[in-house]
Amino acid sequence: MPTLEEIFLAMPEHAVTEKIKNVNTTVQFIITGDEPGEYVLRIADGNVTVEKGRADDANLTITSPSDVWKGIVTGDINGAMAFMTGKFKASGDLNVLMQMQNWFTSPRS
Repeated sequence: MPTLEEIFLAMPEHAVTEKIKNVNTTVQFIITGDEPGEYVLRIADGNVTVEKGRADDANLTITSPSDVWKGIVTGDINGAMAFMTGKFKASGDLNVLMQMQNWFTSPRS
């Protein structure tokens, strides 16, 4: 199983091009727990980049324990249920949060 950092850095490889071609957004991830870190996901005109660190211009900020976010990304945890039950927090443009599930394939695919 890859580390959460490896999963984040591989996100561009799992982007669904036709779903992100008109997306322009920045998402800040603040990850706590066993694999803590801060990552910035930028999608602009069909291009995806992920870098470690903080973004001043994030449209959405997600704060999550590493085990929860890893479970969401791999499909072991339902992201909508995890959010509704408070397993992770999000602030900013929640439309971005709802759409994100369609933008990437699972690292298992």
